[in-house]
Amino acid sequence: MSDLTRVLLVDDQQIFHDAITAILSAVSDIRLVGHAYSGEEAVDQARQLLPHLVLMDVMMPGMGGAAATELILNENPMVRVLAISSFRDYEDIRAILDKGAIGYLVKDALTEDLVNTIRNTRQGNTVLSPDVARVIFARTTSDASTDFGLTDRERQVLELLASGQTNAEIALALRISQPTVRFHFNNLLTKFRVETRSEALVVAAKNGLV
Repeated sequence: MSDLTRVLLVDDQQIFHDAITAILSAVSDIRLVGHAYSGEEAVDQARQLLPHLVLMDVMMPGMGGAAATELILNENPMVRVLAISSFRDYEDIRAILDKGAIGYLVKDALTEDLVNTIRNTRQGNTVLSPDVARVIFARTTSDASTDFGLTDRERQVLELLASGQTNAEIALALRISQPTVRFHFNNLLTKFRVETRSEALVVAAKNGLV
Protein backbone atom coordinates (compact mmCIF):
# COMPACT_ATOMS: atom_id res chain seq x y z
CA MET A 1 0.00 0.00 0.00
CA SER A 2 1.32 3.42 -0.96
CA ASP A 3 2.12 5.76 1.92
CA LEU A 4 0.40 8.59 0.02
CA THR A 5 -3.41 8.63 0.20
CA ARG A 6 -5.06 10.21 -2.83
CA VAL A 7 -8.40 11.85 -1.96
CA LEU A 8 -11.25 13.02 -4.16
CA LEU A 9 -13.62 15.50 -2.51
CA VAL A 10 -17.25 15.55 -3.67
CA ASP A 11 -19.54 18.31 -2.38
CA ASP A 12 -21.73 20.96 -3.98
CA GLN A 13 -20.59 23.76 -1.65
CA GLN A 14 -17.39 25.66 -2.44
CA ILE A 15 -16.93 26.74 1.17
CA PHE A 16 -16.57 23.09 2.19
CA HIS A 17 -14.00 22.48 -0.54
CA ASP A 18 -12.02 25.47 0.72
CA ALA A 19 -12.10 24.24 4.32
CA ILE A 20 -10.95 20.71 3.47
CA THR A 21 -8.25 22.01 1.12
CA ALA A 22 -6.86 24.19 3.89
CA ILE A 23 -6.70 21.29 6.33
CA LEU A 24 -5.10 18.80 3.97
CA SER A 25 -2.58 21.21 2.45
CA ALA A 26 -0.42 20.89 5.58
CA VAL A 27 -0.33 17.06 5.58
CA SER A 28 2.42 15.20 3.74
CA ASP A 29 0.82 11.73 3.46
CA ILE A 30 -2.58 12.85 2.10
CA ARG A 31 -3.06 14.59 -1.22
CA LEU A 32 -6.32 16.14 -2.40
CA VAL A 33 -6.15 15.17 -6.06
CA GLY A 34 -9.57 16.30 -7.26
CA HIS A 35 -12.72 18.29 -6.62
CA ALA A 36 -16.19 17.30 -7.82
CA TYR A 37 -19.41 19.22 -7.26
CA SER A 38 -22.01 16.64 -8.33
CA GLY A 39 -22.49 12.89 -8.39
CA GLU A 40 -21.98 12.77 -12.15
CA GLU A 41 -18.72 14.67 -11.88
CA ALA A 42 -17.60 12.41 -9.03
CA VAL A 43 -17.97 9.30 -11.19
CA ASP A 44 -15.93 10.88 -14.01
CA GLN A 45 -13.24 12.17 -11.64
CA ALA A 46 -12.92 8.83 -9.86
CA ARG A 47 -12.46 7.10 -13.21
CA GLN A 48 -9.74 9.52 -14.29
CA LEU A 49 -7.90 10.19 -11.02
CA LEU A 50 -8.08 6.75 -9.37
CA PRO A 51 -8.26 8.04 -5.77
CA HIS A 52 -7.78 5.80 -2.77
CA LEU A 53 -10.57 7.57 -0.88
CA VAL A 54 -13.62 9.56 -1.92
CA LEU A 55 -15.18 11.99 0.56
CA MET A 56 -18.75 11.85 -0.75
CA ASP A 57 -21.52 14.31 0.03
CA VAL A 58 -24.88 12.58 0.38
CA MET A 59 -27.35 15.18 -0.89
CA MET A 60 -26.49 16.98 -4.14
CA PRO A 61 -28.44 18.28 -7.12
CA GLY A 62 -28.76 15.65 -9.84
CA MET A 63 -27.14 12.35 -8.99
CA GLY A 64 -26.90 11.94 -5.23
CA GLY A 65 -24.08 10.45 -3.22
CA ALA A 66 -25.58 6.96 -2.92
CA ALA A 67 -25.96 6.51 -6.69
CA ALA A 68 -22.49 7.91 -7.33
CA THR A 69 -20.99 5.61 -4.72
CA GLU A 70 -22.55 2.56 -6.36
CA LEU A 71 -21.19 3.50 -9.79
CA ILE A 72 -17.71 4.28 -8.49
CA LEU A 73 -17.44 1.02 -6.56
CA ASN A 74 -18.79 -1.00 -9.47
CA GLU A 75 -15.88 0.30 -11.55
CA ASN A 76 -13.24 0.11 -8.82
CA PRO A 77 -14.13 -1.93 -5.70
CA MET A 78 -10.80 -1.01 -4.07
CA VAL A 79 -11.81 2.63 -3.60
CA ARG A 80 -12.96 3.59 -0.10
CA VAL A 81 -15.97 5.92 0.02
CA LEU A 82 -16.63 7.92 3.17
CA ALA A 83 -20.03 9.62 3.25
CA ILE A 84 -20.15 13.20 4.54
CA SER A 85 -23.38 15.03 5.22
CA SER A 86 -25.23 17.48 7.41
CA PHE A 87 -28.13 15.01 7.53
CA ARG A 88 -28.66 12.43 10.27
CA ASP A 89 -31.77 10.78 8.83
CA TYR A 90 -31.75 6.99 9.05
CA GLU A 91 -32.92 6.47 5.48
CA ASP A 92 -30.16 8.72 4.08
CA ILE A 93 -27.58 6.90 6.17
CA ARG A 94 -28.86 3.48 5.16
CA ALA A 95 -29.03 4.36 1.46
CA ILE A 96 -25.36 5.23 1.01
CA LEU A 97 -24.03 2.55 3.37
CA ASP A 98 -26.07 0.01 1.44
CA LYS A 99 -24.28 1.09 -1.76
CA GLY A 100 -20.90 0.38 -0.20
CA ALA A 101 -19.73 3.48 1.68
CA ILE A 102 -17.36 2.41 4.46
CA GLY A 103 -18.53 5.08 6.88
CA TYR A 104 -20.73 8.10 7.47
CA LEU A 105 -19.73 11.34 9.16
CA VAL A 106 -21.65 14.53 9.79
CA LYS A 107 -19.77 17.54 8.49
CA ASP A 108 -19.35 19.29 11.81
CA ALA A 109 -17.50 16.23 13.12
CA LEU A 110 -15.41 15.68 9.99
CA THR A 111 -13.20 18.71 10.30
CA GLU A 112 -12.36 18.00 13.95
CA ASP A 113 -10.07 15.06 13.18
CA LEU A 114 -10.10 14.81 9.41
CA VAL A 115 -6.54 13.60 8.95
CA ASN A 116 -6.81 10.61 11.29
CA THR A 117 -10.26 9.83 9.91
CA ILE A 118 -8.84 9.60 6.40
CA ARG A 119 -5.96 7.42 7.59
CA ASN A 120 -8.32 5.05 9.40
CA THR A 121 -10.67 4.83 6.45
CA ARG A 122 -7.79 4.11 4.06
CA GLN A 123 -6.91 1.13 6.25
CA GLY A 124 -10.45 -0.18 5.80
CA ASN A 125 -11.81 0.78 9.20
CA THR A 126 -15.47 1.72 9.39
CA VAL A 127 -15.87 5.27 10.69
CA LEU A 128 -19.18 6.60 11.99
CA SER A 129 -19.97 9.82 13.82
CA PRO A 130 -21.24 8.94 17.33
CA ASP A 131 -24.70 10.35 16.65
CA VAL A 132 -24.88 8.40 13.38
CA ALA A 133 -23.95 5.20 15.22
CA ARG A 134 -26.72 5.91 17.73
CA VAL A 135 -29.27 6.34 14.94
CA ILE A 136 -28.24 3.04 13.37
CA PHE A 137 -28.16 1.17 16.66
CA ALA A 138 -31.57 2.46 17.72
CA ARG A 139 -33.13 1.18 14.50
CA THR A 140 -31.25 -2.09 14.09
CA THR A 141 -31.62 -3.38 17.64
CA SER A 142 -35.04 -2.08 18.65
CA ASP A 143 -36.58 -5.53 18.33
CA ALA A 144 -33.53 -7.75 18.00
CA SER A 145 -32.33 -10.34 20.46
CA THR A 146 -28.73 -10.24 21.65
CA ASP A 147 -28.56 -14.04 21.38
CA PHE A 148 -27.42 -14.05 17.78
CA GLY A 149 -26.26 -17.67 17.70
CA LEU A 150 -23.08 -17.03 15.71
CA THR A 151 -20.99 -19.97 14.60
CA ASP A 152 -17.24 -20.03 15.22
CA ARG A 153 -16.59 -19.25 11.56
CA GLU A 154 -19.03 -16.34 11.58
CA ARG A 155 -17.23 -14.93 14.61
CA GLN A 156 -13.91 -15.23 12.80
CA VAL A 157 -15.29 -13.42 9.74
CA LEU A 158 -16.80 -10.74 11.98
CA GLU A 159 -13.49 -10.13 13.79
CA LEU A 160 -11.62 -9.76 10.50
CA LEU A 161 -14.29 -7.43 9.15
CA ALA A 162 -13.92 -5.30 12.27
CA SER A 163 -10.16 -5.11 11.67
CA GLY A 164 -10.83 -3.57 8.24
CA GLN A 165 -10.02 -6.55 6.05
CA THR A 166 -11.68 -7.03 2.65
CA ASN A 167 -13.43 -10.21 1.56
CA ALA A 168 -10.33 -11.21 -0.40
CA GLU A 169 -8.09 -10.70 2.62
CA ILE A 170 -10.48 -12.62 4.88
CA ALA A 171 -10.57 -15.50 2.41
CA LEU A 172 -6.77 -15.64 2.41
CA ALA A 173 -6.52 -15.43 6.20
CA LEU A 174 -9.09 -18.18 6.79
CA ARG A 175 -8.05 -20.26 3.76
CA ILE A 176 -11.55 -20.28 2.33
CA SER A 177 -13.03 -18.98 -0.93
CA GLN A 178 -14.47 -15.50 -1.38
CA PRO A 179 -17.95 -16.92 -2.09
CA THR A 180 -17.71 -18.71 1.27
CA VAL A 181 -16.77 -15.42 2.95
CA ARG A 182 -19.82 -13.78 1.37
CA PHE A 183 -21.98 -16.68 2.57
CA HIS A 184 -20.87 -16.20 6.18
CA PHE A 185 -21.18 -12.41 5.88
CA ASN A 186 -24.75 -12.71 4.60
CA ASN A 187 -25.52 -14.98 7.55
CA LEU A 188 -24.19 -12.28 9.89
CA LEU A 189 -26.44 -9.68 8.27
CA THR A 190 -29.44 -11.95 8.65
CA LYS A 191 -28.74 -12.73 12.30
CA PHE A 192 -28.10 -9.07 13.16
CA ARG A 193 -31.16 -7.99 11.13
CA VAL A 194 -29.15 -5.39 9.24
CA GLU A 195 -28.17 -4.83 5.61
CA THR A 196 -24.72 -3.25 5.58
CA ARG A 197 -21.23 -3.87 6.96
CA SER A 198 -21.30 -0.66 8.98
CA GLU A 199 -24.58 -1.57 10.65
CA ALA A 200 -23.30 -5.06 11.42
CA LEU A 201 -20.20 -3.65 13.10
CA VAL A 202 -22.26 -1.21 15.17
CA VAL A 203 -24.46 -4.04 16.44
CA ALA A 204 -21.43 -6.25 17.08
CA ALA A 205 -19.64 -3.52 19.03
CA LYS A 206 -22.67 -2.65 21.15
CA ASN A 207 -23.08 -6.31 22.07
CA GLY A 208 -19.42 -6.91 22.89
CA LEU A 209 -18.77 -9.20 19.94
CA VAL A 210 -15.76 -7.22 18.59
